[in-house]
Amino acid sequence: MRGFIALLAVAACGDGGPAPPDAYIPAEPASNPGRGIDKTALSFDLTAMTGRATIDFEGSDAPGATLEVGDLVIDSVSVPFQADPATKTIALGLGAGDYGRQVQIEFHWKHHPGFEGATAAGYTFLWPYHCGNLFPCHSQPRDGMATTLALTNVPAGKTAVYSFGFPEAPSYQVAWAIDDYTELPLGTTTAGTQVSVWYRTNELATAQQGTANLVAAFDWFEKTIGPYRFGTKVGTVSVKWGPGAYGGMEHHPFWHVGSASLGDQETNVHEAAHGWFGDGIRIACWEDFVLSEGTTTYLAGRALDVVAPSVGAQVWQSFASELASIPATALVWPQSCNTVDIIKDDLFTNAPYVRGAFFYRAVALKVGAAKLDEALRAFYTGFGSKAARMTDMIAAIKSITGYDATTCADMWLTSTTKPAAETPCP
Repeated sequence: MRGFIALLAVAACGDGGPAPPDAYIPAEPASNPGRGIDKTALSFDLTAMTGRATIDFEGSDAPGATLEVGDLVIDSVSVPFQADPATKTIALGLGAGDYGRQVQIEFHWKHHPGFEGATAAGYTFLWPYHCGNLFPCHSQPRDGMATTLALTNVPAGKTAVYSFGFPEAPSYQVAWAIDDYTELPLGTTTAGTQVSVWYRTNELATAQQGTANLVAAFDWFEKTIGPYRFGTKVGTVSVKWGPGAYGGMEHHPFWHVGSASLGDQETNVHEAAHGWFGDGIRIACWEDFVLSEGTTTYLAGRALDVVAPSVGAQVWQSFASELASIPATALVWPQSCNTVDIIKDDLFTNAPYVRGAFFYRAVALKVGAAKLDEALRAFYTGFGSKAARMTDMIAAIKSITGYDATTCADMWLTSTTKPAAETPCP
């Protein structure tokens, strides 16, 4: 029956003695959301709309494991499991310890309109909580996983742009985009990273405009912040999100940019910067959203200041205009951990982006932009492929620059009064 599969222990032949040491004796299903995922191998049939996830779990002192499954139809699981429709999760039969225990899950998935999984329009969008609508997962970004991805039955005449695999990263980084794409190679960085843009019919000029300084900015990130972790080929993929949808999504190494924003240089560079912050370093709590978005917003402005000063000046002017329109009471950095719903509690606004960027700008005005670059590099070196909190960033700034940015962070990130643009740290 669907929902529970019992596996029998294999007894030794002949004398009825104990099972061999390497035989797996299945446990009863038990919920254990704290057991992390080490790696996931995914394969999807785009015609049959079926999938297979082979998941290697980390060890745990407690038995069991929990996976989010959204509205997937679970066809089979290689260990005992129990579904909980109320929470849209399944509990697995894993013993305590069991480091590296591999579980295979076969499932059917559905198309979703908008931004809640895979769409009939040919793109995916899993952030923040919707990975379970595409594969069994953990949506909390602190639990990173190494991933491989394979697609079969791509529609004839279409090009699927996606990563075959990447090291430890948030589950929402899994993505594909399928359309009538043409790839435009843009150049290669000093470190050898190839940068491209994938555009659709009649988008060439817009794509060239938006990526005019992308190679130079990516090169600056590699030289200044540290080595890129997600491969040797990267780039922007234009995605038709529909009317009113703008911005991008950090699906490294091939990040998505909504077609309405394809011509915007800051958006392209911002999404590229997520390879270092947000993806290269994960946030430990949703409340640390500013560590991802405030940092990358600052880095987009900083990189463009260096590689295209006139463009950088325009970007900071636009940030200042945005800052003026942000309510002073808008959430930026709530002082809790995973008690805030990032959507329902209005943390997903432009406040963490812009006030976060001006926090870093204020630190740079205090200690010097080059010194802050050193702190960002040290932070990336120390926390790359790990989860971190905004408090860790403040500690890193103090360690490298000697300046304690706590008061400045309070001024820009937690206060219900709003400093003027370009106000330096005290």
